[in-house]
Amino acid sequence: MHSLPRNFLALAIILSVFSPTAFADLKIKTRTTVMGHSSESTVYIKGARERRDMSFGGRGGGAVSITQCDQKRMITITGDRCMVMAMGGGETSCPDMSAMGKMGRNMDSAEPTAPHKGGVITITRNSTDTGERQEMMGYKARHIKTSMVMESSPDACNQSHMKMETDGWYADLSASFSCGDDVRSLACGMGRQGERCHDRIVVKGGGSGSLGYPLKQTTTMSTDQGTFATTTEVLEITTATLDAPLFEMPPGCKVMDMSAMMGGAPTMATEMAPAPSTTPAKAESPAPAKAAASAAPAVAPKSAGVVRVGVVKLKDISGQSLPTDSLRLNLMSEIGRHQLEAVPLDAESPQQDVESEARAKECDYILYTTPNQVKDPGTGGLPAGSVPKGVVLDPAKYQALTAVTLYKIGKPVPEIKDLPLAADGGQFAVNAVMATFALESDKVAQQVDDDAHPKAPPKTSKVPAKAPAKPK
Repeated sequence: MHSLPRNFLALAIILSVFSPTAFADLKIKTRTTVMGHSSESTVYIKGARERRDMSFGGRGGGAVSITQCDQKRMITITGDRCMVMAMGGGETSCPDMSAMGKMGRNMDSAEPTAPHKGGVITITRNSTDTGERQEMMGYKARHIKTSMVMESSPDACNQSHMKMETDGWYADLSASFSCGDDVRSLACGMGRQGERCHDRIVVKGGGSGSLGYPLKQTTTMSTDQGTFATTTEVLEITTATLDAPLFEMPPGCKVMDMSAMMGGAPTMATEMAPAPSTTPAKAESPAPAKAAASAAPAVAPKSAGVVRVGVVKLKDISGQSLPTDSLRLNLMSEIGRHQLEAVPLDAESPQQDVESEARAKECDYILYTTPNQVKDPGTGGLPAGSVPKGVVLDPAKYQALTAVTLYKIGKPVPEIKDLPLAADGGQFAVNAVMATFALESDKVAQQVDDDAHPKAPPKTSKVPAKAPAKPK
């Protein structure tokens, strides 16, 4: 079965983050499309630093990455957590996978572990300038094609056998920001969590120099699990006056230093505190950057008149190892399509803990989603008895069945309980699952509207009782 790898969306983000750039004091809006689903990001550049605000759909999901070329590090900010990654050269190592497994649960509890010897990951890169030139966004763009092959030795913790090809148009926007690129992050994160070993990464071939800023590029990645494509294009380039603190780690951030877990990499403990700004604050600052620059909770206060839906992590019982984190982001995006606000909930059970968190995040509803079954094309499809009445599915496509339960805060009985939704999708199994999310968001929006505009009970006409017949 060809299903979407768990780390593919993360790889798409890493590709855009590490695209070599060379500009300063600019604001750039971009759109990234992965398998038909788009997300937008805004890039801010000041001197040798870049800030990228990424939205995953809806008002509840997103992250910030700050690249500090002068410090040779990248900081990824999610809520009040900061992950720091040193930007290295051609040969380094992956972090301990046991510590990586703890990152998503509680970064404060990550304990140092003794590294065991792993294997070798070899990355071979090449780039070719086609010689074609084109005016794009007011700049002269070069057409460059690049390729990268990644192979792991049999004893490597991070197993990857991948080929990546990129066809893009690049331009030099200015000369003050130039980090080069760092592809080692593409090799890490594919290991089996819990293993205590390090892999050595060797980079070969050409194509490591600066290509310029990608105005439009399409990347195709081929793995054992299938072929996936992502396209990134610039929507707008404007000049801006940016505040220096926007390119620093926000105060109060809970820090995980990835460099301390790299084999042979020096610790960055002395660099963890945000550097004081020597540049006076400017009048103009990007609004999304201000919102994330403080140690605010992951979910912002709810605006008046907004209906907020708390989305519990998907419970996958399909047996297909679905990428539940990425799928939840897609579900939240579908909910946002109906002008509802979706936010993630960390608690999964018991119900009182979930509702307690939902109340703290000012949610009006709690949504549970369970992918029950996924069937490959040509396997007979979903059992006829499980498909909702009136739904016709294509046997030549992937088919998915999802159960939905929706609670309204303060009511013990669910508004919707274990509602089955079935849909089909082509190319990949996750497409069928995401198709059920479109139906799910429609059902949620309809229920919210019904609750806001309850229908009056139908009037019953009283028929007067017949008078008893008079005796003859």
